[in-house]
Amino acid sequence: MKKCCFLVLYFFFLPIYTYSQVYPKNFFRSPVDIKVAIAGTFGELRKNHFHSGIDIKTKQKINIPIYAIQDGYVSRIKVSSFGFGKTLYINHEQGFTSVYAHLENFADIIENRVQEEHYKKENFEINFHLPKNEIKIEKGELIGFSGNTGSSTAPHLHFEIRDTKTQKIINPMLFGFPILDITHPVINSILIYHKNGTKEVLKTEKIKSGTYQIFEDIQIKDFFNIGINTVDFLDAAPNKCGVYSIELYVNDTIFFRNKMESFSFNETKYINSHIDYEYYINKGEKFQKCFLEKNNKLSTNQTVKYDYIGTSLKEGKHNIKIIVKDSYLNSTILTFQVNLTKENQEIKKEKPKDYINSQQVFEFKNDEIEIYIPNNSLYKDYPFGYQKDIDSLLTYPIYKIFDDSIPSHKPFIISIKIDSLKSDLRRKAIIVRLENDKMNYIKSKWQEDKIIGQSNNFGKFTILIDSIKPIITIKEISNDFILVKIKDELSGIKKYRGEIDGKWVLMEYDFKTDILKYKRGNDRKIENQILNLSVTDKVGNTQNLDIHFNND
Repeated sequence: MKKCCFLVLYFFFLPIYTYSQVYPKNFFRSPVDIKVAIAGTFGELRKNHFHSGIDIKTKQKINIPIYAIQDGYVSRIKVSSFGFGKTLYINHEQGFTSVYAHLENFADIIENRVQEEHYKKENFEINFHLPKNEIKIEKGELIGFSGNTGSSTAPHLHFEIRDTKTQKIINPMLFGFPILDITHPVINSILIYHKNGTKEVLKTEKIKSGTYQIFEDIQIKDFFNIGINTVDFLDAAPNKCGVYSIELYVNDTIFFRNKMESFSFNETKYINSHIDYEYYINKGEKFQKCFLEKNNKLSTNQTVKYDYIGTSLKEGKHNIKIIVKDSYLNSTILTFQVNLTKENQEIKKEKPKDYINSQQVFEFKNDEIEIYIPNNSLYKDYPFGYQKDIDSLLTYPIYKIFDDSIPSHKPFIISIKIDSLKSDLRRKAIIVRLENDKMNYIKSKWQEDKIIGQSNNFGKFTILIDSIKPIITIKEISNDFILVKIKDELSGIKKYRGEIDGKWVLMEYDFKTDILKYKRGNDRKIENQILNLSVTDKVGNTQNLDIHFNND
């Protein structure tokens, strides 16, 4: 009898423990000794990705000391011109990995290992793993200094905690770091998706902190869906941040739930289905959808409803409630009513013939162009859109594929046939995507009688011939460093190499400013030195410059 009761209690309480993992509190120390102020939260909505950690402010300064949050060992070091910039990974015995990104420099023992790898690979871009016993780290040990490297737009520390085994990112704010937050999230507005395809924005009215309402009844025919514009604020900084969870209830029954507890890097691009991408591109506002498109596989969606609200509801008034929480469970509630009327008309499941089945491969071909879109690239079915235009200012036609407000989850392939291009220009031919007044190079190459490119975005494409060499400009020469600006207007910089006396030297590249920086070292003992610099773009145009300097 006791055994039976135990099993009943076990299965009764099981959902509580499997619903969300319990993370250790007060186990990790802060990665900084200054007051922790947050500029960006985990899961925050960014361009083409969810934010994978928290951004800790460093008083708008570089070189703020950064410390290890727990005992461990350096497992990986990555240095890149883009993304996380200079990044350090530390594995901890408890199954967690901590990540410290956008660093200006590493602590000496780590910096020496990094320099060794730079010169071994003869490359600024490095990414390597270290054995467990090579560089051991103690809790609170200095490991580096904050910076603004990579794609960072201002000095700060990007900080992550990952599951070491799976490399899934976990919300660092669940581990009890000293972050002050008693502020409730803000709900600015909602977006109603009507049956006829129109979208209606409705502003909310704040009753008090944590309570919002829409007073007028919303008129709905047959079925609908909802998106929400919401942000969070923490107490130590004025930055708009992302929220932790969104729950949508219809007559007190859960319809949709999303919770930013953990996710994998390979699913972060689902943000373009999670938000209303079309509305964002056209209007500049981000609404999070409280429903799922059929190819949205984001694991943070915990209640899966692919149908519309209203398909199983009777006519009349219905109560809608949306609950938004931050990582410290400060809650905000929005309530309103919808007045539903039925037209006795079933949802049309058949789509016109020009609609693409988003779960299948799609191919289009004519005498000039071929388009290949992999399966599951589109988040839902769309009518295929293709158009060819002529612009008197361009040598080649403009090919419009869909609209730039339609997101693509996977890269797709464009092949454009060119019969008239001279053989010596073929390797200089590139495909560019036209965006406002910009021409953005997409990865492309010449093959037989056509140029083949790969793009992550739909829109307008054309062909250009890139025969212009990169530009090199000396900005500053001092006793400590040499600054050089490198720029390429069309295909972009592919590689660069600096040499002194025929030997490779380390030059750090900041793509945000187009600056190459060479830090002078032991070479000061030699007079009248020459730095030989070569810069090559993505179609092979190369520019060379000899930079003379001495020790005065």
